[in-house]
Amino acid sequence: MTESTKRALVTGGTGGIGLATARALAGHGYAVTIVGRDQQRGDAARDQVSAAGPVPARFIRADLSALSAVRALADDTRAAGPLDLLVNNVGGVYRQHWHTVDGIEATFAMSHLSGYLLTELLVDDMVAAGRGRIVNLTSGAIRLADRTPLDRVEVAGRYYGFSAYGRAKLANLAYTMGLADRLAGTGVTVLAADPGASATEMGRSMRADLFPMPARLAFPLIYLNLFRTSATDAARSSIAAATGDLPSGTAASGDLPSGTVLGPKGTPVRPDARATDPTVIQTVTALSQATCASTRTDSRSATAGQDALPE
Repeated sequence: MTESTKRALVTGGTGGIGLATARALAGHGYAVTIVGRDQQRGDAARDQVSAAGPVPARFIRADLSALSAVRALADDTRAAGPLDLLVNNVGGVYRQHWHTVDGIEATFAMSHLSGYLLTELLVDDMVAAGRGRIVNLTSGAIRLADRTPLDRVEVAGRYYGFSAYGRAKLANLAYTMGLADRLAGTGVTVLAADPGASATEMGRSMRADLFPMPARLAFPLIYLNLFRTSATDAARSSIAAATGDLPSGTAASGDLPSGTVLGPKGTPVRPDARATDPTVIQTVTALSQATCASTRTDSRSATAGQDALPE
């Protein structure tokens, strides 16, 4: 790797959309580091990514549901200098309500806080370098987001995994929109990418009990739709956001203003109005800061992970 080689970090990069994104970035000449929980999957993914480009890839094993692991990953990454590209791809949908080792509701931790904290720990170096791109994956699940106000982590009332996931993704999109405004003029671009429904491990593991009524009634159609798009095709939004290579006729290569949200076709879409509300952005930011600052060990997480759906 030369000094001019661009560096990219992709979380949840050992399979599905994350792996497809990492392979594409390698093909664009990036030195790609992928992050995941499983060593065997990680080694196999690293080999695939290395074969896709001129620069050997790297794998870091880390369970990003633990904020200590997020901090350790940031330390490791910063030691090599500022990143050129950060893709926060990791996320999780869970059938049962459980807490991470920090005592944080798992969906919110995995699908928002891990990416939030990693970004906050790395972004100052990117700003100091005057360059960089941050891509946060969002989701159409926002439309079914639990309505519990975003001034708290826990959802009120009965827990439905997909609604909790949509709420976490809403929080993350609001953070993304706020970050784009905050970093205006710094040389760091902040984007969101929605891959849509696809036949990833997470998609194939969906079950009706993850949804509240009446969405549960439509689950057979939702499940059928998952298999219409491969993980490789679903990755086109995150790849377009990361590289600036949009579908023909959409925009010039690299001509993506900060705060753009790319939809499943890899073209700009209008973000959910709630995510652009200054009050929501302020509330999410305050909650994220306070939660990350007050992490604690919780023994309830010791066995709860067995209920998690794959990344």
